[in-house]
Amino acid sequence: MGSRAAALEGAVFRLIWSTPAPGEFRCVRGPMESRCQPWPWALFVLLAAPQLLDAQQSCSRGACYPPSGDLLLGRAHHLRASSTCGLSRPETYCTPHGEWSMKCCRCDSRLSHTYNGHRVDNVLSSAGHARWWQSQNGANRVSLQLDLDQTFQLGSVVLLFRSPLPAAMLIERSTDLGRTWQVYQYLASDCATAFPHVPRGSPESWQDTRCQPLQGHPMHGGKVTFSVQDLASTISTSYSQAVEKLGRFTNLRINFTELQHIPRQGYHSPSTFYAVTEMRVLGSCFCHGHANQCAPSGGQHPTQVHGHCVCQHNTAGAHCERCADLYNARPWAPAEDHDPHECQRCNCNGHSASCHFDPELYRATGGASGGVCDDCQHNTEGINCERCKTNYFRNQQQDLAHPEACLPCECDPDGTVPGSACDPVTGRCVCKENVQGDRCHLCKPGFTQLANPNPLGCRRCTCNALGTRQDMPCDDETGRCFCLPHVVGNDCDQCAAEHWDMGGGQGCRPCECHPRGSQSPHCNQFSGQCPCREGFTGRTCSAMQEQLCPDRHYRDARGGCTECDCDFQGTERAGCDKVTGQCLCRPGVTGHRCDQCQRGHCSTYPECQLCHPCFQTYDGDIQRLRLRQAGLGNSTSRLPVGTGGSHLGPRLAQAEGNVQQAQGILGHSSVTEQSLAQVGNTLAAIREQVRGINPDFRFLDDTTSLSRELEALNSSLLLTNSQYQSKKTQFETSLSTDLSGAFKTIQSAYQTSSNASRVATSASGLLAESRESRRSAAGLEGGLAGTSSRLLTLQGEMASSPNLTPVINKVCGGFRVETCTPGHCEGLLCPRDNSSACRPGQPCHGIFPLASGALAAAGEASREFGSLSTRLRETAQLIKTTEMSASQIQSSARRLAEQLGVTRTQIEGDVRRVRQLIQRVRDFLSDKDTDPAAIQEISESVLSLRLPTDAAAVLRKMTEIQNLATQLQCPEDILAQTAEDIAKAKQLQQEAEQARNRANAVEGNVEEVVGNLQRANTMLLEAQGAIRGSGSSLRFIRERVDEIEAVLGPAQKNVAAIGAQLDGLGERLERLQRGADQNRLRATDTRHTAETAAQQARSAQQVPPRGNATAVPPALASPASCGSG
Repeated sequence: MGSRAAALEGAVFRLIWSTPAPGEFRCVRGPMESRCQPWPWALFVLLAAPQLLDAQQSCSRGACYPPSGDLLLGRAHHLRASSTCGLSRPETYCTPHGEWSMKCCRCDSRLSHTYNGHRVDNVLSSAGHARWWQSQNGANRVSLQLDLDQTFQLGSVVLLFRSPLPAAMLIERSTDLGRTWQVYQYLASDCATAFPHVPRGSPESWQDTRCQPLQGHPMHGGKVTFSVQDLASTISTSYSQAVEKLGRFTNLRINFTELQHIPRQGYHSPSTFYAVTEMRVLGSCFCHGHANQCAPSGGQHPTQVHGHCVCQHNTAGAHCERCADLYNARPWAPAEDHDPHECQRCNCNGHSASCHFDPELYRATGGASGGVCDDCQHNTEGINCERCKTNYFRNQQQDLAHPEACLPCECDPDGTVPGSACDPVTGRCVCKENVQGDRCHLCKPGFTQLANPNPLGCRRCTCNALGTRQDMPCDDETGRCFCLPHVVGNDCDQCAAEHWDMGGGQGCRPCECHPRGSQSPHCNQFSGQCPCREGFTGRTCSAMQEQLCPDRHYRDARGGCTECDCDFQGTERAGCDKVTGQCLCRPGVTGHRCDQCQRGHCSTYPECQLCHPCFQTYDGDIQRLRLRQAGLGNSTSRLPVGTGGSHLGPRLAQAEGNVQQAQGILGHSSVTEQSLAQVGNTLAAIREQVRGINPDFRFLDDTTSLSRELEALNSSLLLTNSQYQSKKTQFETSLSTDLSGAFKTIQSAYQTSSNASRVATSASGLLAESRESRRSAAGLEGGLAGTSSRLLTLQGEMASSPNLTPVINKVCGGFRVETCTPGHCEGLLCPRDNSSACRPGQPCHGIFPLASGALAAAGEASREFGSLSTRLRETAQLIKTTEMSASQIQSSARRLAEQLGVTRTQIEGDVRRVRQLIQRVRDFLSDKDTDPAAIQEISESVLSLRLPTDAAAVLRKMTEIQNLATQLQCPEDILAQTAEDIAKAKQLQQEAEQARNRANAVEGNVEEVVGNLQRANTMLLEAQGAIRGSGSSLRFIRERVDEIEAVLGPAQKNVAAIGAQLDGLGERLERLQRGADQNRLRATDTRHTAETAAQQARSAQQVPPRGNATAVPPALASPASCGSG
C-alpha cells in the first residue's frame, strides 16, 4: 500500500509542477498596462472636459447643469436582463478558435460572484473587465433595462461588447416610470435590412427617429456609444433644448433585436449570444437647467449620482420643476442657454410665506406679475396682502409690511348695521340710522338708549328741539333733556317765567317789561309783547303812544286831520298816506286821484277789467311806432319850411338807376345758350380727335361739369331776379311811408345785384378756360402726328442697324456671318453643337464657352470634394476601428494574464489538497485498526485514478505556450508603434482636411482647387496605408493571444478534471475514515463490556446461589443486540 501511495503522490506532483508558472507571461502584461492603460481614460477626460466645464458654468448667466456620473453605480438592483446564461442550470457555449477549431466554456450563474457566472451586475464599471454579462445561447431578442425610481438626465450610454456586435439594436427611454416608451435611436449593421421602415441619416426634429450604422468590426466586439447631445446636434444648437427634449428619463432599455451571423467552423456551428463587458449610463439629476449640483435624498443607497437637485434661480422641487414658495410672480419655465428664466419674488408685503401663479392676472397686468399671495397673515388679504381683512382697518402709524399694519375695527354690535364691514382705511363702522361714532357706540344728538334689537339703534328723544342744546339735546342713556338757558319743562318746551323767544335757539330772553308802562312783568312767550297801560306802546311798553288820524284822512290828529283828495272808488281802504296825503290806488286804477283805469284795462272806470291777452302784443308794436313817429316828428320839425325833402330827389333817382342797371345786367347777358352749345360741340370734337391720337391721354376739363355749373349759375340768376322783384315791391311800398326804410331796401337790393354780377363774370372766366383747353388739344394733336412719323423713321433704321453679329461671336465664341440687327436676326444666337466648347489642350473663346467650361470644372471639383469627403470618413472609421482593436487586444491581454493567475492559484490550491489527501491516505493505511476491506477499497480507488493526459503531453502543451509567448515578443512595442501610426494617420487626416478647406477658400483658379484636392487624397492614402500596417501587427498579436488561450483552455479543463477525481477520492477516504472510527469505537465498547462481564462472572463464582434459580449477567442476556458493527 505504501508503494502505491508513493506512486500516486509522485504522479500528481509531476502533473502539477511540470506546468510552467504563469509568471513567464508577466513581460506581456506589465508593459501593456503601464504603457497603454492610461490613454483611454485620458481620451475620455479630453472628450468630456467641454461638457464638464459647461456644466459648472455660473447659473446666473443661463442654464446650468450638474456634473455627470455613472448612474449604475449604487443602483445595480435597478438593472435587469431579459436573458442570462446559466441562471437555472449550467450552459456550455462554444466560440471559434483559430480557423477550424472551437473553444467551449461553461456558464454557471446560479450563484453570484462565481468565476464562470455572468449575471447582469457584472456590467458595472466597478466589476472590472474580467467579468461580463452574457445572454442565453440563441436568444435573438434580449433587453437590458434600467428602472429608476425618479427622473434623471441622460448624457450618454457606453456599451463595451465581449461578443460580436449585435446585427441590430435600438435604445429607448420612458419618462413615466415605464408606462410609455419612446425610441431614441435605431442601430444596425445594415439599417435598410434590419429596420426597413425607419429613415436613415440625421434627425431633423425632436420626434424624428432615425437609424444609424453600427461602427466597428462586427465579429470582434467593440464599443457602442450613444450621446444625447450628438443626437440633438442636427436639430438645434441649444444644449438646454437638447436636455429638455431628450435628456429626461426614468427608464432606459437597450433592445438587442438580431444576433450577428457567425460562419461555421468546419462541421461545427459556434454559439451565438450577446456579451457585454461594461455598461455605463452617464447622467445626472434632472433639474431643468436650474441646478449645478445634486444632493442625496433620504433613505437612498450610496450612489455616485444623487437624484435630488440643489436648486438655483429661486426654484424648488426634487427636479426644480416649480418656483419656490414665494417666487411665483412669473410662470415657471426651464432655463435656456442664455436666459435662466429666474422665478420672480411675489410682493406679499411681508405677510405671506408663499404664493401661486395666476395666468389670468399675468395677462391682465401685461406680464408684469401673476403672483397671488397665499394665506395672508397679520389680518391682511388681497393679491399682494395689500389690504386689511373685513372688520380690520389700516394702521397709518405703521408701514404696510409691519405685523401691526391692520388693526381690528372694534365696532359696537348694538349700533352697527348687521353684516356690514368697517372702512378698511379709516376703521369707521357702518352705523345704524340713529347711531354715530367711529365704533357706532353713541346715539346721535336727539336720540337715546342704544339697543341691539332696535333696527335704528336709538330712539328719538321727546325734547323740544327749540329748547334744547343742538349738540346734545338729551342724555343718550337716560333720555333726560338738556334745556337751554331759561328753558324749563321735562321736554324743554317752554320758557321760564318773565322770559320769551324760545325759537331763537339760544334759550329764552327776559321780557324786560317797563315797570310803569306795563301792567305785568310777564310777556307773551312767542312775541315778547308786554301788556301795556293806556297811553303806552311798544313791546316793552316803554314808549308813549302816538295819535293817528282815521282812514281817508292824513296829518297828526293832535294838529287836526285833513280829508284825502281822492276818488275813494279807486283807492285802498286807507284812502291816502297818513303823512303825505298821496292817494293809494287799488290795482288797475291810476291817476292823481285814482280816478282812471290803467292802460291794459279795457272796461270803464271804476270797473277797470283786464283787456284780452292779444292786447299786450299789439300794444307793444303801437308803442314802438308811436315812439318812431315821435322821433320822425322831432326830425322834421327841425327842417326849414318849404323844402319838402327836395334834396333827397337825386339820391332816390340814382337808386332807381342802379336798380334798372341790375335789371339790364340780368336780362341782357352777353353769353347765349347757342354760343354755349357751340362751344360744347367744339370741345367734344377736340376730345374725339385727341382720343384717336392717344387713347391714354387724360383731359384737364370736362364740359359736362361745366354745363352743370352753368345750369347752377342760371338757377342762381333766376333766384336772384325773383328776390330782386320782391325787394323792389317792398321798396315801392315803403317809399310812400318811410324814406329811410326805402333807402335801406334799395341799398340791400343793390348789394344783391352786385353779387349776381360777380357770379356772371366768373362764368365768363370758365368759358375762357374752355377755349384755352381747346387750343391745347389742337397743339397736342399736331405734336402726336410729328411723333408718329419720327417713330416710323426710327423703326426703319433699327431694321438695318446696328449689326450685332460681332458681339454675338464674342459671346458665343462662334463664327457667325449672317447680319443680326435688333429688328431682324435669323437662327439661334449660339450654336448647340458644342463646336466651341472648352476641352483639355484646346483653347476656347467666347463668354458662353468659358462659362460652360467653368461650370464643368466646378462640377469636377465638386466630385473631387465628394470623393475626398468619403475618403476622410473612411480614414476616420479606419482610425477608430484600429483604436478599438488596440483596446480589445489590451483587454484580451489583461484577461489572459488574469486567467493565468486564476489557473495558477487553482493549481496551487489543488497541490495543497493533493498533499493533504496523500497524508490522509498514508495515515489511513498506516493505522493498525483499519479494516482490511477498507484498505482494499481505498487501494482500488487510488489505482483507478485516470489522469486526462500524461506528463509528456502536459510538457508538450507548456512548451507550445512558451513558443507562442516567444513569438509574441514585446507586444508593448507593437502597440506603441500602432499608437504612433494612429497619431500619424490623424495628422495626415488633419492635413487632408486643411487641404480641402484651402480648396474651399480658393475662388479664382479651378486648377489650384483640383490640385489641393488631389494632394489631400494622396495624404489620405498614406494615412490608410499606415493604419493598415498597424492593423496587420494588431491582428498578429490577436492571433497569438487567441492561440495561447486555446492551449490554456484544455489545460484548465485537465486541471479541473484531476481536481474532480481527487475530490471524489477524498470523499471516499473520509467515508472510510468515519467507518473505521465507528468500528474502533464499537470494538472499545465491546472490550469494555466483555471485561465487565468477566468481572461479574468471577464475583458470581465466589457467592453461593440461593434456591434453584441460576443468575445470568445482563450484558449476556441478549448478545444479538450488540450487533457486529
